Amino acid sequence: EPGAFRRRLGPLLLLTSIFFLNFCGRVVFAPLMPTVESALDFGHAQAGSLFFLISAGYFLSLLGSGWVAARLIHRHTILLSISILGFTLIAVSFCNSLTLLRIGLFLLGMAAGLYLPSGIAAMTHMVESRHWGKAAAVHELAPNLALVIAPLVTEMLLSRFTWRAVPLVFGSGAL
Repeated sequence: EPGAFRRRLGPLLLLTSIFFLNFCGRVVFAPLMPTVESALDFGHAQAGSLFFLISAGYFLSLLGSGWVAARLIHRHTILLSISILGFTLIAVSFCNSLTLLRIGLFLLGMAAGLYLPSGIAAMTHMVESRHWGKAAAVHELAPNLALVIAPLVTEMLLSRFTWRAVPLVFGSGAL
């Protein structure tokens, strides 16, 4: 029926914004890392380990996301993912050691990994199959926008605040 996709655009944009914040939470540490390195006094090798831990957490939770989604509905899995991501980003903003930062970023990766399978399932459930291509195109704007907007927001915040404000802002946005 005419206009069917437009009626689902609001919920689809909400899902896309959740994916955007999910992706921002993971990529924001790249432009932030030189400042975090100097603030917490560690080197590039330790910084590299942080990105590995984000990816490892993401990978492990992607493996287990089916188990979580089987016990919760997809909507609750998405809410769990973005909530844990938000709280973890806020907690990371208070980290004062490399060890705590490693734990926080591993948990951040785990929280982020829960989203994608349930997000795709929710997206395909909310629109008719003939509109899946358009819905996927809208949904996949999130990572592309995050790769542009997260560094810009980071630089804007770093001009006025310490590095701790950046995960605090993105964590608050996620919640």
